[in-house]
Amino acid sequence: MDFKKLSVFLQENGLPAFRLKQVRDAVYKSFAGSWDDVSALPAPLRERLKHEFRLHSVEAVKTLVSKKGDAVKFAFELKDGLKIETVLLNLLPEKWSLCVSTQVGCPVRCPFCATGKKGLKRNLSPDEIADQFLASAAWLKKNRGGKIGSVIFMGMGEPFLNYESVSDAIKIMTDPELIALGQRHVSVSTAGHVPGIRRFAKDFPQCNLALSLHASEDVLRNELVPLNRTYPLSQLAKALNDYIVMTHRRVFIEYVLLEGLNNSRSQAAKLNSWLRSVAAPKYFTINIIPHNRTGSQYRAPARDRIKVFAGLMEENGFEVTVRKSLGEDIAGACGQLAGK
Repeated sequence: MDFKKLSVFLQENGLPAFRLKQVRDAVYKSFAGSWDDVSALPAPLRERLKHEFRLHSVEAVKTLVSKKGDAVKFAFELKDGLKIETVLLNLLPEKWSLCVSTQVGCPVRCPFCATGKKGLKRNLSPDEIADQFLASAAWLKKNRGGKIGSVIFMGMGEPFLNYESVSDAIKIMTDPELIALGQRHVSVSTAGHVPGIRRFAKDFPQCNLALSLHASEDVLRNELVPLNRTYPLSQLAKALNDYIVMTHRRVFIEYVLLEGLNNSRSQAAKLNSWLRSVAAPKYFTINIIPHNRTGSQYRAPARDRIKVFAGLMEENGFEVTVRKSLGEDIAGACGQLAGK
């Protein structure tokens, strides 16, 4: 919603200024899904605004719900016709998280990720990022009666390659007068963009940082995360150490397990060594993500091999979780978003 243009429209048509606040409250606090939901406005004005303004800058053209009902994927169309995907995840009873996209496609091109295969079309604007929350919250309110409790910037795109828009979107989401989400309920995932990590530490010390690591030696990580060729592990280690010293916050390590590549005992030992070169184990939570099918040559290890890898990291003193894949049947799990 372009509230500046709406303000001008109201002034030019001799309408009272309080109408702007009524619309703002309906959008940000009541999560109106359409102009018909903005009941504070007179019906004739609502009808007129339908033809003048889109309530959200994104429009759901397809909504898929997983068989278990614990994941909902939206295909959002933007004003220029491009599409992105956003996923609602029901991680705990009555607790919904939203995975938002920050770019149309992704320039990092990790070979095991469906988004990376698309390349980059363009960055999203702050409104296009924040409106994913508003449109998803409206759907959730109408269909499930629930609320979004946390946001994860882990959808399509590398957030720190669109830093300004991501920053503005976080401010919208955490503004007490707007969406009013607590900063500790916002997580941003990066493939290892060092300048972005440093800016994030200064700008949002109360938000959560997640690092998509996937390998702890440069040769393998260059293959799995091409951004590593620009910001190798030595630079990344220094940036993470500085982040922890500055914020005193725990870092979430995202580690997609790929059979025969990064799931061996020797790879677990290298991961342990690299993380300890950054900071003590208490500053990390390792999220192990079994690879989700994306049509590539990569595959997830067997369940017992995943358990062994997780056990090795736990023995080394790290907090470890094995991520439960939600929404795989609707191609809404980690690495599967492709804007189809």
